Amino acid sequence: MGQESYNLGKDGEERACNFLQQKEFRIIERNFRSRQGEIDIIAKDQDFLVFVEVKNYSHKSFFTPIYAIRKSKKESIIHAAKLYIYKKKLYNTLCRFDVVAIYRHISGEIIIDHIKNSFGI
Repeated sequence: MGQESYNLGKDGEERACNFLQQKEFRIIERNFRSRQGEIDIIAKDQDFLVFVEVKNYSHKSFFTPIYAIRKSKKESIIHAAKLYIYKKKLYNTLCRFDVVAIYRHISGEIIIDHIKNSFGI
């Protein structure tokens, strides 16, 4: 991954955190890593522990966020979520997997889309 792509990803994660906080989510952790995968954001939304995948799109993108996440990526996120739940002993916690998509138009306009419960186990 090049430096520009890395910076774009970090900016997208920061925007996603701010967006979620405005919606009253409490950010618990960012960039949780396991051997099998990474979770961009872990947050609390009322009674739900939410594992959030952040996707960045330029004006050249024609995919919707739900289709942009490959099956293998979903599996790695789910595996990392299971490990997080195990490590933190959160066995009886309600969980869901959300996607926050950051669309960057050529004009500079940024649109943020939040897809709740976008995939599951």
